[in-house]
Amino acid sequence: MANLWQQLQLTRQSALATGALQPIHTEIETVYETIDNATLTYQLRCLNSLEQKDSERRLKQAGSHKVDPFQPYDPDLFVADIGQHHIGLLNKFNVIDNHLLIVTREFEPQTDLLTIADLNAALIGLKAINGLVFFNGGANAGASQPHKHLQLVPLSPQALPLATPLSCFLAQPQPNPALPFRQVGMRLPNNLIDDTIIGAQWLHNAYLTLLDKLKIDQQHQVAKAYNLLLCREWLMLVPRQRESFAGISFNALAFSGTLLVKNSDQAQALKAAGISQALRSVTE
Repeated sequence: MANLWQQLQLTRQSALATGALQPIHTEIETVYETIDNATLTYQLRCLNSLEQKDSERRLKQAGSHKVDPFQPYDPDLFVADIGQHHIGLLNKFNVIDNHLLIVTREFEPQTDLLTIADLNAALIGLKAINGLVFFNGGANAGASQPHKHLQLVPLSPQALPLATPLSCFLAQPQPNPALPFRQVGMRLPNNLIDDTIIGAQWLHNAYLTLLDKLKIDQQHQVAKAYNLLLCREWLMLVPRQRESFAGISFNALAFSGTLLVKNSDQAQALKAAGISQALRSVTE
């Protein structure tokens, strides 16, 4: 699906014009922390102070479970069919531009195990867009909707704040000692996206292996919360014990080094506690 990126751009322009797309604007601060003689880079995205009340309202609406926003979905946000079982929708309340949701066509719970079809759709997205796919598996992992969906943001692995330590995964599934929080991951074969169907089968086996490494049950529904982060180069799973630290919610993007805070007080609280320590605290 080589034209997925082009179609996403066209849909975004149209949805902005109609008001269907309502971006949340943030101010970005880069924070450096030194852990065991290694410097880690984080990016704090703070709601724009002039739009704070409106942005908080949008965030609250985005997390509402009263109505499934994907059944029916807003046709103005529709980007493309992605494989046989998924559709691509713009994230209505996006913090990062060109944020794509990869949603199951029929309702499936967000707590279900990812399937080969889910990972095929993810690889179709990554083949067209060199970005980061992430999945919030359960409420404690930051899931905002019960309808199963993965998410894709056009941030290449090299553009992530934690790019350097994230590049240290090995071919064998194991924890990455360069990261300050509990996780397990692995480097991926270079040709994984060449054939997304074959690649998805391989990736699904790797996903189940990582779940087993974290002692996460592999029944139809996963009882323990976790985050999944996937790019063309590596796959990582992060177990979650709690959804937030000091009232600040973390989803999968936090473990790439990108964290969203509502105001300067939350930003100061995170920096005072140490972002690395905050991430560690929600995974152990």
